Amino acid sequence: MDEGCSGPNYLKCWNDYWAWTKTDEFKSQMRAIVEAPDFLDGNYLSSEFRVPVTLLQTNACSPLATNAIRGNIWDNFSSETYKDLPSVGTITVYDPITGNPMPYQMPGGGRGFTRPASLISLWSTAPFLLNNSVGRLNPTAPTDDYNPAPSVEKRIAAFNDGIEQMLWPQKREKDSVLGDKVPGKIDRTTEISWIRIKPGYVPEVLQGWGQWLFPRIVSDEGLIIGPIPKDTPVNLLASLLLRAEELGAWDRLKRDGELFDLVFGSAGIKRSLAELGPMPSDPAAKDAYNKRAQEVFTRKDSQGRSIASRLMSFSKCPDYIVNRGHYFGTGYDNEAPLTEPQKRDLIEFLKTF
Repeated sequence: MDEGCSGPNYLKCWNDYWAWTKTDEFKSQMRAIVEAPDFLDGNYLSSEFRVPVTLLQTNACSPLATNAIRGNIWDNFSSETYKDLPSVGTITVYDPITGNPMPYQMPGGGRGFTRPASLISLWSTAPFLLNNSVGRLNPTAPTDDYNPAPSVEKRIAAFNDGIEQMLWPQKREKDSVLGDKVPGKIDRTTEISWIRIKPGYVPEVLQGWGQWLFPRIVSDEGLIIGPIPKDTPVNLLASLLLRAEELGAWDRLKRDGELFDLVFGSAGIKRSLAELGPMPSDPAAKDAYNKRAQEVFTRKDSQGRSIASRLMSFSKCPDYIVNRGHYFGTGYDNEAPLTEPQKRDLIEFLKTF
């Protein structure tokens, strides 16, 4: 790409480049390079491209990171061409409660792209994808136990499990609640739990007098929300943007008011969860309690909005499917899929790096 492809022009040039990769001209040149006897000599086995998430289809939370965008904490460590990057367009996200698909417009200013990792020692670095969601570290265990053993035998076992899921997406884990309604797995809470937000991270609208008005939720320890039912999508809460970024004073005040209503309003989290009472200790009663807590998150307010959908509107990343995307070699993007023998040969070749 020439200098004219920096910053706001990058995406157009990327699209031109990606179209070229599908031509016989490009493929014949690449075959000649790969078949050269010195192909692997000093080869980093990656590229300096920024690949749009609209092509990768991977979880969008990492590409949505804001630390290096203009005016944020790492502003001085990112280039102007990064901060001038355009939006990659619209991706599809899924409601983590109903599984319904919905469009999400990716913001620009540097977000929406991923740089490919090196393939060197790929066999030793499973699980894969930018959030380590594809492939188990301990494939021989009945559950996804963490196995830190550095032996070649253990690393190869994890690699085989991960790379098969990459090349055969149908082998990837399905969501424990929604199943085939969504294209992958959602990380969910495994027990009834509570979320505690430290005082310095509590939104300004709740600071100061919030502790006096709502002592059951706002205390010296910050903001306490719960009980969060079992099987709640973790990122429905973990990716909440409590302190608004890139908003003017009026928009920030309006947003804080909406957040206040979500937490303390007549159909908000506080009143709805307060109806549940204390959590019982009896296992059967606890299951019934958890079911009622789940119903709280799906209950509609006067405008037809559930607490879950309102939480999504405050999310910094409303993409909850963690193990989707990177479908190359599987017939993705109008390319012919690799055959079974080709996939097996590729797996063995990757072990040589």
